[in-house]
Amino acid sequence: MRSILYSLIVLAIMLYSCDGMHDSQDKYSGEIVYPAQFDTIIGKIGFERVEIDLLKVGRIPSSQIKLGKAKKTVIEYDDQEKIIDELVSWVNITDLTQSKLYRFKISTMDEYGNKSVPQEIALIPYTSSDLATLVIASPRVMTSPTAAVIDWPNGLSSVLLNYYGLTYAYTDKDGAKRTGERKEDSRFFVGNLETGQSVAIDIKYRVVPKVNNISIIDTLTVSQPLTVNMPTGSTPFPPAERSVLETNGITEFTADGVASFNKIVYPIHANSLQDLFYFPNLKEIDLTGGTLFSLPTLLYDRNNIQSTVGGGEWIPFMRKAGNITGGAQTLKDLLESGILEKVRYVPNSMGLDEVLEPYVASGVVELVNLPDEVLIPHKFWINGVVQSADFKVDVTHPATDAPAGSGIENAYKLILRGKSSSFVFALPKEYQFNITEYKYLKFKVYAPAKSSFNGDNASFQILWPRFMNYMWAFTGNSTFGQESWDAGKVNYKIADADLQTWKDFTIDLSSAVNKHNRVIIMNIGGEPGKVPTGDIIYYFANFRFTK
Repeated sequence: MRSILYSLIVLAIMLYSCDGMHDSQDKYSGEIVYPAQFDTIIGKIGFERVEIDLLKVGRIPSSQIKLGKAKKTVIEYDDQEKIIDELVSWVNITDLTQSKLYRFKISTMDEYGNKSVPQEIALIPYTSSDLATLVIASPRVMTSPTAAVIDWPNGLSSVLLNYYGLTYAYTDKDGAKRTGERKEDSRFFVGNLETGQSVAIDIKYRVVPKVNNISIIDTLTVSQPLTVNMPTGSTPFPPAERSVLETNGITEFTADGVASFNKIVYPIHANSLQDLFYFPNLKEIDLTGGTLFSLPTLLYDRNNIQSTVGGGEWIPFMRKAGNITGGAQTLKDLLESGILEKVRYVPNSMGLDEVLEPYVASGVVELVNLPDEVLIPHKFWINGVVQSADFKVDVTHPATDAPAGSGIENAYKLILRGKSSSFVFALPKEYQFNITEYKYLKFKVYAPAKSSFNGDNASFQILWPRFMNYMWAFTGNSTFGQESWDAGKVNYKIADADLQTWKDFTIDLSSAVNKHNRVIIMNIGGEPGKVPTGDIIYYFANFRFTK
């Protein structure tokens, strides 16, 4: 009986214990475990959209994102909720057409629809209403009666925007629609326009607006037309190269006055092509000087000696001193617009090669074929005494008594008289040697017998070629300063075996391709500081530039 009672008590205790074992869980049975949240939120504004980054690691594929039980991305703003069926590291929210503050909440969601704690950000997108008030700087407009140049001297970028290019379109006087595009540069040319009339130019700018001096993430197109009123044909223009135009036969400097000219010739030493802008019917340009222009001359007058160099026809080893400074862009404009049909040009003569190169293959630009070698004519010889009495040399040209030799041309006879006896060639100051085309100076030398170099005369058995922009007493003959160099005294010593025979010498000029050299001083003896005794007689011939 007692055992039965004991069993009933144990059973009762066990039943009571089982009924209360869920009491601690029951009070938590309604709790939700939220999924993990995104670890950052960074926004960027675009045109009627925003981009928002959600992970510190950056933009990575969804397959690489692990946020516990989170499975989806939820975007909430205004009264909208958008759910993306995967986790993403960034979102692009579009159709934000109102210029207002949008508050975005972005969270993750698990498979049961539970959301994480949201990340929040407020952004104002750039909209059409903002774009309508964007101000593009007005251009500078330069006009002739039939053409105009549109440019922005200070550029188009500003605190309001960054400029990335433009397109333009207009209709010319023949009814043809002309279009063009600029990328980094903004300047453009419009031509073949009706004199005295207005022309409408449709300009579309590619820009990135700025908000609080920070660029938005989209490049936008802004269309702003421009109307240009063209002057009449009787409006005078100030010629940049009056003498050049006059040599071409032009006497009236208006568009009407030059309307009958469809071809203009420029000398290689011209300083500007800007006047081309005013020719309404120009089709051809000759930049070689043709038969219209002679070389300028230069007078050396010093130490009771006068020497004049230059004049006559242009010589192929000559190019303009420096590059042409004015109107190169005008030439480019006329080529790009298709107005020019022919340009004749000597390679590397005026610094226009890069402008002209795109039009060579089509035949619009004709490059003059240069000979492989060109003699230096006597018209470039200077009596060296104009520099110094120490340069004195008795010169006979042509040297009719020159020793016989194969192919001897343009021979000189020299009797050395000064302790720095020198033979000088120089170009007019408007020119320099075209070393890009002619990289070598070559010549022949006939030196006297060894007996002429005895004693103090021994030094006169060497040559010292020097190249420069001007002789030291004539600094005004070059606007580029002095860029002198020499080929070295030791390199041009005449060996005993080469005496009393014609010896060929070659000087490599390629290292001086960027120098503005226009003077050659052929010093004999390397300036030993002593006047030669007796008659030391040299013959030089065939001074020439070669490719």
